[in-house]
Amino acid sequence: MFKKGEWFKLGWIYLPVMFLLEIILPVWTGDENGPIENLQMLWLFGGFYWCWKTLSHQLRQWGGNAKSLLYGGMIYFFLLIMREINWGRTLLTHPDGSYYEYSDMGLYGQLVHPMVAVLIVALLICLWRAKVWKFLLMIKIPARSFTLLLLFIYFSWLGEKGNVTGFHGAVAEELAEFGAYMMMFHLLQYALHEAEEFKK
Repeated sequence: MFKKGEWFKLGWIYLPVMFLLEIILPVWTGDENGPIENLQMLWLFGGFYWCWKTLSHQLRQWGGNAKSLLYGGMIYFFLLIMREINWGRTLLTHPDGSYYEYSDMGLYGQLVHPMVAVLIVALLICLWRAKVWKFLLMIKIPARSFTLLLLFIYFSWLGEKGNVTGFHGAVAEELAEFGAYMMMFHLLQYALHEAEEFKK
């Protein structure tokens, strides 16, 4: 499932830069709908688009359904996009500047959690039909890049939940999430490139 692989230079350069940015960026850059969160969306929309674009490509056979894999990827990135905007809550504000709660959003607000549940079930069905475990065995994920993804996820958790001097708070969390989403996009590109028919 894993192989040594090449270093993803952009990701490894960003890792130390992230700590520097956390020191120098003002607190407001980590706000909801702030610049860091908006930049994160580029990776997420990019991932969604890449899955959609690859629907027209021929992939090697691994025993699973290729279209189910790509539809699953689209659902995954859609869920992350909607998570980042709290399913629209952070796009709406009361006159006092506070964000809407789901209870303020009528029928839509009541449907959010059922929609999430339905999409997660659909994602799991897609991954099952795609036999994603066989796909991963075929393409072999670069261990270094996967390790970097895990590091960014850990630092995101640390920024939100931890209390480490020098790296905590909303700016730290959002910077680490930016790195995590960058790595997800990179690994997606790598996996689909490796799976294309011409790689045989």
